[in-house]
Amino acid sequence: MRGNHSKRRWAALPVVLALALAVALAVALAACGSSSGGGGAATTGGTPVKGGTLIAIKQADPQSLDPAIDFEGPGWAMEHLVYNCLVGYAPASGAAGLKIVPELATEVPTPTNGGKTYIFHIKQGVKFAPPVNREVTAEDFVYSFNRMMNLPLAPAKGYYDFIKGAAAVEASKATTVSGIKALDKYTLEIDLTKPNAGLLLNVMAMPFAAAVPKEWVAKWGNGGNGISMHALGTGPYYCANWTPGTEIDFKRNPNYTGPPAYPDEIKVELSVTASTAVLKLESGQADTLMDYIPPADYVQVSTNPTWSKQVVQAPAIWLDYLFINRNVKPFDNLQVRQALEYAVNRDKIVKLLSGVADPLAQIYPAGLPGHVDGATFGYSYDPAKAKAMLAAAGYPNGFTTTLMSHNVDPWPKVLQSIQNDLAQVGITANIKTLNEDAYWTLIGHQTAVGIGLNDWSMDYPDPSDYVISLFSKSSAITEGTNPSFWWSPTVEAELLQAQGMSDQSQRIALFSKMQEQIMADAPAVPLYQNKWLTMFSQRTEGGYMHPVWIFDFAHYWIKQ
Repeated sequence: MRGNHSKRRWAALPVVLALALAVALAVALAACGSSSGGGGAATTGGTPVKGGTLIAIKQADPQSLDPAIDFEGPGWAMEHLVYNCLVGYAPASGAAGLKIVPELATEVPTPTNGGKTYIFHIKQGVKFAPPVNREVTAEDFVYSFNRMMNLPLAPAKGYYDFIKGAAAVEASKATTVSGIKALDKYTLEIDLTKPNAGLLLNVMAMPFAAAVPKEWVAKWGNGGNGISMHALGTGPYYCANWTPGTEIDFKRNPNYTGPPAYPDEIKVELSVTASTAVLKLESGQADTLMDYIPPADYVQVSTNPTWSKQVVQAPAIWLDYLFINRNVKPFDNLQVRQALEYAVNRDKIVKLLSGVADPLAQIYPAGLPGHVDGATFGYSYDPAKAKAMLAAAGYPNGFTTTLMSHNVDPWPKVLQSIQNDLAQVGITANIKTLNEDAYWTLIGHQTAVGIGLNDWSMDYPDPSDYVISLFSKSSAITEGTNPSFWWSPTVEAELLQAQGMSDQSQRIALFSKMQEQIMADAPAVPLYQNKWLTMFSQRTEGGYMHPVWIFDFAHYWIKQ
């Protein structure tokens, strides 16, 4: 998930906080009563109650609140308050939050036609918020989807190109997607060009596929001052006001009839510095932070018997790794690539990141289907073995190479750690850093880069997102997201097979096999998995971090 590929990202990445916290955070984390494990509630007692105003604090405005355009975490958390899709994700932390559940559909459909046709039945009586005040129908989804596919700035069109007719719209050869049609007022049919069990439901749960009222778009328009500033859908809230740089105010949708949404109002205060945000939370003027906790404040709150209980962390389904380009010598040699797997000390890197990352020795992060707890695929930190493999590969004295990343913390420090590890096995790695945009462009489209850092955070919770994006022929040639420029005919065939499988257990087993094959050929050294970190006020209960939305404001409640 990267900004240069229009991937969703947050303004403050978890590992940026990690570098700033340094050694103090490692000690402080031990005192966090609720920060261990999979992201449990900040306050577990009490019965959920409706009412009150929940106040969140964000340093900067979101990119947009137009669900067809926005691809940033803060915007998604807010759009989740306003819009509904046909299906969505369960309101829970950890793996439970990745379960697909009905939203505006009456049920999660079972595909027919060999896995290529999905029939969605729309709930009757669901209305858009005032002043639209009319029932949502299948035609609203047809309109909304075609609107998204025709918007020049819509970043996610490629996710839907396996729907019949979507590629033609994306290529400006048509204006409507033939594979999405309303059979009647409450029945929607989606036809695919090929089966894709892991993708269709997940991409239909993304905000890009949300129902937007046509007349509201006609009233406000598509631009920056259009429906982005006047977000309105069928969700539990609508955007009553957005004053840039000051506040976004979400008020309860009186037409909403879905699952419980507890606060009456949710306000996002903007342009508040991180330190001031902590003070406002501690004094009862705010309820949660959408940005990082400053180092000095974190040490203070995490060692405080009261406030340490209000700090919550959860694993992000996010991989940081060292890519190895087998098209560049000496990395065309399998033994050299495997030597790097043994040479890098990921536990040392995680200590450098001071506790807000976990070591990861596989491609699939924890929480993603296909992840195997504790799997290392035969690799471990073993400098002696790395040296022996280099000697067997014809490099008994090592070699000299260039190790690259962008210049945003903490990656330069991570590079130094890897540089030291490689020196221990005889490899001289000269560090080179670039600004972010230049770096992403270089590694995405320049096959001459041998080794460097890359990251990926899920677009949707399925292992296909990792294999397709990072280790497939399409991403190596056209997408610019595969800096290893690695792909395998065997994995390509298995990927095609898996996408057509309806049995999820068999499908995930096949993706596990793909991961074994990728790790055996060593085009990447997995390093660590980041963590999300936030803080809740003492009056806020039910606070947790969702694996997709991160913040799930509607399901937090205020003590009365």
